[in-house]
Amino acid sequence: MTEMNICLACDNTYAKYAGVAISALLKNSNPDDYFNFYILDNNISEKEKKNITSLKKFKNFNIEFVCVDNSKFENLYLPPKKGYLSISAYYRFVMPSLFTNIDKILYIDCDVIATTSIKELYNTDITGKLAAVIKDTACEANQKRLGFEQKDIYFNSGVLLANLEEFRKQNIQNKLFETIKEGLDDQDILNIVLKGNIVFVDNTWNYQGKAKSYKEKTPPKLIHYITAYKPWLTGSKQSFNNEYFKALKGTPWDNFYEQHLRRFLPVIHKDRKFVHLCLWGIKTRVKYKNV
Repeated sequence: MTEMNICLACDNTYAKYAGVAISALLKNSNPDDYFNFYILDNNISEKEKKNITSLKKFKNFNIEFVCVDNSKFENLYLPPKKGYLSISAYYRFVMPSLFTNIDKILYIDCDVIATTSIKELYNTDITGKLAAVIKDTACEANQKRLGFEQKDIYFNSGVLLANLEEFRKQNIQNKLFETIKEGLDDQDILNIVLKGNIVFVDNTWNYQGKAKSYKEKTPPKLIHYITAYKPWLTGSKQSFNNEYFKALKGTPWDNFYEQHLRRFLPVIHKDRKFVHLCLWGIKTRVKYKNV
């Protein structure tokens, strides 16, 4: 049996999407894969906890809902341009102190869907390293923005195989909190602190691109629906939306509204400069003030 520790973080709004991500892991696992799920809990309701736990009908697993002390994040900076980013995204900063008996854990965002067993990724050798990660699609722009050297590849933190033993040895948790400041989001902070002590794996383990750019015959192993335009909101032209709805099928959230109707409703959000509208993959924006 291959036992794997998996961590997700969410509030009550995103609990259903965490559940669908778990569903995908279970449905696409090997027979000998066994999961210990740790959900970093930002006020998840008892109803949603029961819904997530009911996914054991697909395959048995262990699950713990772990409350996080929000006072640790009083000085948090949430970028106005990323309205979909919440305090929950920063909860992974405290994994080393929360899970003192765990040496390795795979953190995934709630908008990541598996299409195969993650055993290969989980077994990546990270001895002496802080984490195994995947290059971000906007790597070059982010390197320039943060002043990174070309050799310091900027990674996407939505899939992070963390060596918690090494995190504790190198006092990474404190370093992450010390790096919080305006202008840096959670992913920037992780890149700055972990820089130079990480292992990169193939991008199929955190595929952030468009379907038309993907040349392989089989889907990516982990599909990451980056940006605010999620498949459950827009039915948009995000890559491989069908994999999300396959994972949704048979879960407590599988209904006509979620499977069909919701994708046709307009999505509106705003940042510091624009009001954004998305309907069935067609995006537009209207400037509403100067900054």
